[in-house]
Amino acid sequence: MRTKSLTLFSLLTVIALFLCSSLAYAAGATAKAWLAQAQESAIKWQADATLVQISTLSGNMDGTAEKWSFLFHSPQAKKGYKVDVKQSKIAQTLEVSSSFTDALDGDFIDGAQVMVEAKKKGLKGKNRSMMTLHVMLQGTKSQGAYWNIVSDLAEGRSTLIHAKTGKFFRHQPLK
Repeated sequence: MRTKSLTLFSLLTVIALFLCSSLAYAAGATAKAWLAQAQESAIKWQADATLVQISTLSGNMDGTAEKWSFLFHSPQAKKGYKVDVKQSKIAQTLEVSSSFTDALDGDFIDGAQVMVEAKKKGLKGKNRSMMTLHVMLQGTKSQGAYWNIVSDLAEGRSTLIHAKTGKFFRHQPLK
């Protein structure tokens, strides 16, 4: 009887682990995981399309998200192109006005590392975070690519992490 109980318990444990890992995979990925798909779509739109922003409104506190939005700019067309990737598939594309024009290269620290650093520096949150990567602080000696993170318990501030180094830059008040 004890062997049957142990076998049943083992079987249930394996099933539970399988289900949890499937749910974790379905929950999302980091921005870099889906960047190539977005870039491919943008290049089909305009050959000179350059990445200018990455964002999610519903990031997980581990730096992943179910959906990432990638914004590209075409200097030739003077327009923007938004590519939403959800669960590894392009969910939507949209030509938009060009509000961001400073290019990001693919050499940035991804969301998982960014969230580790942000949490070390006081970012709190249990559920969701808004994460945006773009060039900030134009015209200053600190100009560069930064992750801007606002969690569900941000207490009126955002956390800036330098996108190249992954190092904390500062907290700034939300206005």
